Amino acid sequence: MSEWARGLAVITDEIRDWLEAIRVALGAETACLWGVEAERLVLYLSCPEGAEESVPADVAMKGHALSWVVTEGVTLRASRADVFRGGDDGWILAAPVGAPGGERVACAMLDFAHAPGAHAHRALELAANLAGRLIGDAKAALEARSDLEKNEALYGAVHDLDRKLDLDSLTRGICSRARQVAGARGAAVALWDATVGAGRIVAIDGSMDERLIQARVEGDASFLGLALANSTPLPRDRLTARERLPLYAEGLKSSAGSAIITPMLLDLEPEPIGALAVEFELPRQFNDADVKRLTALARFVAPAVRNAAQFGEVQALSLTDALTGLSNRRATERAMTSTIAVAERSDSPFAVGVLDVDHFKQFNDSYGHDAGDRVLQAVARVIRDSLRPGDVAGRWGGEEFLVVLPSTGLEDAAHVVERIRKSVEATDVLWDGRSLSVTMSAGVSAYPEVVRNAAGVVTSADAALYRAKRGGRNLVALAAWPQHT
Repeated sequence: MSEWARGLAVITDEIRDWLEAIRVALGAETACLWGVEAERLVLYLSCPEGAEESVPADVAMKGHALSWVVTEGVTLRASRADVFRGGDDGWILAAPVGAPGGERVACAMLDFAHAPGAHAHRALELAANLAGRLIGDAKAALEARSDLEKNEALYGAVHDLDRKLDLDSLTRGICSRARQVAGARGAAVALWDATVGAGRIVAIDGSMDERLIQARVEGDASFLGLALANSTPLPRDRLTARERLPLYAEGLKSSAGSAIITPMLLDLEPEPIGALAVEFELPRQFNDADVKRLTALARFVAPAVRNAAQFGEVQALSLTDALTGLSNRRATERAMTSTIAVAERSDSPFAVGVLDVDHFKQFNDSYGHDAGDRVLQAVARVIRDSLRPGDVAGRWGGEEFLVVLPSTGLEDAAHVVERIRKSVEATDVLWDGRSLSVTMSAGVSAYPEVVRNAAGVVTSADAALYRAKRGGRNLVALAAWPQHT
């Protein structure tokens, strides 16, 4: 078994969960992780259960399309006929999985029954990069854990935290562990953007000021900022006698007597991605060993923090329409499912609007598809700016949009959608020196006021949309009441 495979064995369940999450998020039929063993690609993991029956257990590296992904380090986008099966139905996406240091050791593959979305290959590339780092981190942890046996708190922190992919829970867990490792009364984690010389505090634990959450950190405005800007640990003693700088953020005074601030650094990268800070009630409450332990903890959790942040980017890519920035069809369907579940469980109302750009084909035919894209982007901005907190807007398909309005009746929903229609009509879309006049039609329905079956609300609103189009367009039509669907 290769060193890489041993690292994978440590976190098989986590990687399987990651693989399934990517498959579901991008709408693939199956997902596989292939690893390089000698001169062959070996199938390590597949999702869902039984998916391994549709692909061979291993394939020769020489001459196979997947080997090109690993040897050349590029993403494969091909029909099924190009990879495993005869016929031309479906699509395969595959991206290289690299180990720290640049060596490509595997590839992640998604099998689609239909052409994947335009952003799917980018999302898979980011996810494969993340998987390589996770597995590489697990391998590094295997090598390092023998050195951590004398320090149970630090060992526990590495073991528990290096696999989390949710940034919020990860950073909160780091704070909790840091307090244990140092015996501190409080802890904080900050993220840092070296390109702008600023960051923010994202998690705290223990006796800390709640106002620190999301507080801005600048390089010359606090001791935390200095540690980040200079990529150096800052053990600080007798803080109550030093009033020159605040400990964490401007305008927020700490009562700590001493503190340790250490940057979270990645190998071969000079700038930190963030910092870990712990504070003590009294002066002289830490020693050199505490500083070393905190520095080691910061070093170990840095890859996990970076991975969690990137995983958030992957999720955003998989749920966002690349052109408009609104939720894509899959994310909007999820919002509908959630809204329906809440409505049926709590007997609360909700409404939907289906909105369609009038004569959209004329923009493409007269000015080109780039002009059509500009129209869709302008309409999406109007929709986004017109909705209330808690409302959901998504691109439903082509030039059609769906808005989901929880806890809203038919009349209020009609006002919201009419406001959108008027705003679209008043918007000048500039293209190639001319102003394009844009209007849209919409249909609105509501549960349980109009439709007694929550799952039928969209169908009802869609029917109302077609009545608006037949009525001359640039109209909002309400679903007929009541409908026993």
